[in-house]
Amino acid sequence: MPFASDFEVQRMSPSVLLAAAFLLGIRHALDPDHLVAVSTLVAEQRRLWPAARLGLLWGLGHLLPIAAVGLPLVALRLQLPEAWEHGVDLGVGVLLVLLGLRTLLGLRRERVHFHVHEHGGHLHPHFHRHDRSPRHDHVHPAPGRAGAVSFSVGVMHGLAGSGAGAVLAMTASPSTPAATAYLLAFGMGTVAGMFATTLCVAAPTLLAASRWASAYVAVRAAAGVASIAVGVWMWFELLPHFV
Repeated sequence: MPFASDFEVQRMSPSVLLAAAFLLGIRHALDPDHLVAVSTLVAEQRRLWPAARLGLLWGLGHLLPIAAVGLPLVALRLQLPEAWEHGVDLGVGVLLVLLGLRTLLGLRRERVHFHVHEHGGHLHPHFHRHDRSPRHDHVHPAPGRAGAVSFSVGVMHGLAGSGAGAVLAMTASPSTPAATAYLLAFGMGTVAGMFATTLCVAAPTLLAASRWASAYVAVRAAAGVASIAVGVWMWFELLPHFV
């Protein structure tokens, strides 16, 4: 933690404390379980704004329990039991596995397959995608369902971090009003961090996908596998707390 002692915290000006909270929120958005969850949804998009919108919705969903759960904890100077945090973290792991399976099964429904063939003595790998639905030439808007899923995933992640965020706010801030402001700044930093990260990741990915059709499929497959891997890793990390 960046706050080594109460003495150092008390010497900080309110503006520096809030800036530190905002930057910590940005850093929090880059946690692996956050990134892989949003990546599985962003990888399905074919335009930049719908992709960035999903990151923004995740951030807003994450902010909701930070405010709804974290602020009362700060006001009452309470802490959530460890069992709560472990249980919600386990739920996040399950959610990541489900998101990864959703992505991979989506590719299967679209009949995406991979093969290698030879041209002029050189091997060439190719992805092929055969949609089972009728072909359309118009551009589809970002599905509302993807936005709802992204927001819900953000809520789940926010529930997992609300207790720790409240403890951090109370540790870093000399008073309850300061801790409240700190927690809100942290939450807003998380929103900004995920939105900016989604933009930075989606822009080159969509550019590559527009030039190489196989890139779109490869990114989706990689996001799905990564989501499952992180979810299973979380299960093993939490297993000692349940046995």
